[in-house]
Formats: sequence, structure tokens, C-alpha cells
Amino acid sequence: MQESNLYGSRLRWFVAVSLILLSVSYSAAQKKEISFESFTESIADYTKNIISETGNFIEHTLDEKDSIYVSPNLYNLTVMPQYSYCYDYYRFSSHDPKQSIIMTPGSRNKIGLYFGWRWIFLGYSFDIGSNAPQTDLNFSFYTAAAGVDLFYRKRDEGFKIRGTKGFKENGSEIRDYNHNFDGLTVKQKGVNLYYIFNNKKFSYPAAYSQSTNQRISAGSFILGFTYNEHEFSFDHTKFDPKIQVRLTEGLKFQHIKYKDFSINFGYSYNWVFAKDFLANISMTPAVGYKNTSLRLSSSKELLSSINFDFITRAAIVYNNSRYYAGASLVSHTYSYNKSSLTILNGFGVINVYFGVNFWRKK
Repeated sequence: MQESNLYGSRLRWFVAVSLILLSVSYSAAQKKEISFESFTESIADYTKNIISETGNFIEHTLDEKDSIYVSPNLYNLTVMPQYSYCYDYYRFSSHDPKQSIIMTPGSRNKIGLYFGWRWIFLGYSFDIGSNAPQTDLNFSFYTAAAGVDLFYRKRDEGFKIRGTKGFKENGSEIRDYNHNFDGLTVKQKGVNLYYIFNNKKFSYPAAYSQSTNQRISAGSFILGFTYNEHEFSFDHTKFDPKIQVRLTEGLKFQHIKYKDFSINFGYSYNWVFAKDFLANISMTPAVGYKNTSLRLSSSKELLSSINFDFITRAAIVYNNSRYYAGASLVSHTYSYNKSSLTILNGFGVINVYFGVNFWRKK
């Protein structure tokens, strides 16, 4: 605690002194007619020192490590190209009569570029070879003790029907498979927060942001909070006429928007199976409260419920401090239930990446 207060005091004094010196330098530059280039170089030096001091402050408050188990990142910045294989599926089911429709997006391959400063990752990715691209924005902040993910996804059309069940004609099942469906738009945004209990010996960032190196195998319990906001716009008139005329009322919704607040608790383990190599598995069940707005063709309902979701992560990484490469899997399962309609939404992504660290720390 004393050390944290010391760094907090140092940081405040450093910022104050920097602003004073910056003002003095500007006045001197005006009086002595110092070149604009020299003045901008001074600003750059002050900015660089402030960034460095801020980093030192975070290291001594949220990022302390047992150096026997975890070695810190030796560099300030990183750049990382990434290929992603994404899978989404949406299963819409009615209960009486029992009918179900499964849909997935048409395009599943994405490329992206990510930049990182110590604990912060910011990236953008886009679909390859798709006429209905998906917007995907991500921001992450990872330290040894805690972290946060912010994300936004939007899928406009480009869905395919992967299977139907419960639609019959003359006693025989009518099957609609692998057809394009342009009547669904999905938006998702949210935030994931987590806390690592064994944060001095176990490094979550070593597996998922490559900002540290796990040297000895270790695990930890994880406590997290998740907020998700899902929005579905649905036009059932886009179905094949044979399916459309047999749709139950429960599957004729126009718009669903639900807000999901959940607490998740699970376990994560880093296995160091060779020098500079790491494998991770994390499983965190979640229980939460869901508030839902459902608009049908003739009415609107406001519902609330308790829901259960599941988050799975896995990764394999090579990291020699300067260069790194690896692959990871992140999978989420979300569910929505009411008396006439069930929606099961699965989202996952497999990432393959490589990167380089630069601007070595002093």
C-alpha cells in the first residue's frame, strides 16, 4: 500500500512538474525564438516520459508478478496481424407446436490488425470475400490482476438457413437447407470485466494478449462481470412460402432486444509444456439477469428472467519476448427463453496470429 501511494504521489508530481516545465519552455521559445522543431521535440520528450511514468504506476498497482512464475514484457509496443475463423449460429424455436430454424452467417473468414501498448490492445477486423460484411471492433486492457474487453459487432443480412424442423406437408417434413436469408440483422455490444485471484503466479495476459511470459505452470480462479446487449431484427416474410405459411406465431417476431447482466466464476490454467511455449484452458459458467423487449406483429412485451450462459477460452502460444505466434479459441453461448419462443445464440472465433514487440523498456 505504501509503495502504491508512493507511485501515486510520484505520478501526480511528475504531471504537475511536466506542465510547468512545458509552459516555461514555451515562454522561452517565444522569447529566444527557438525553432518550432526544437519545441515539438521537447513536447515529444515530455509526452514520452509521462507515458513511461504512467506505465510504471500501473505496474506497481495492478501488474505485480512473482518473477519466478511470470516474466514481465520487455517492450512497450507491439503490432499483430491476425486471421480469424468466426462461427455464429442462431437457433429460433417455438414450443407449441415445436418448430425450429437454424441460421448462420455466410462469410466466416476475417483478417485484422491490432496494436498494443503494454496492457492495451486495439484492433479492427473485416470479412474476406463477403458482400455483406460484418463490423467487428475490439478494445482490451489486460493486467496481471484485472482486465476489461469492449466489443461491438454488427451483421447485416448475409445469413443462410442451415436447417429447419417441425414443418410438415402431407405428413412429410419440409426441409429448407443452405438457402440465403436476408431477413435477419444482428447487433451485439458489451463489456467483459474479470479479476484473477492468483495474479502474481498466474498470467492471463500471457495466453490472450502475449504481454507477459508464463515460466512455470500455474492456474487461478477467475471472477468476472459481463454486460451484453443483443438486438435482432427479423422479417419472417423472407422465408420460402412453404415455410412461411406454416410458421407458428411465436416465430413471427419483428424485433427482440435484450440486456444481459451476468456474473461468471470459473478456473483457468496455464501449462508450460516447453521453453517459451504455453497452453491455456479457461471455463467460466455464468448466471445473470436478462431484461427483454419483444415486438410481435400485433403487440409488444417486456420480460425479465434469470439466464445461464457459458464462456470457454483456449490458447496455445509461443513467445520469446521479442516475437510471438499462436492460436486461440473464444466461445460464448447465450440463451433467451419465454413461453412461446427460445433463442440459442452461439458465437465463437478461432484466431491465428503472429506479432513483434518493439521499443524496449529502460
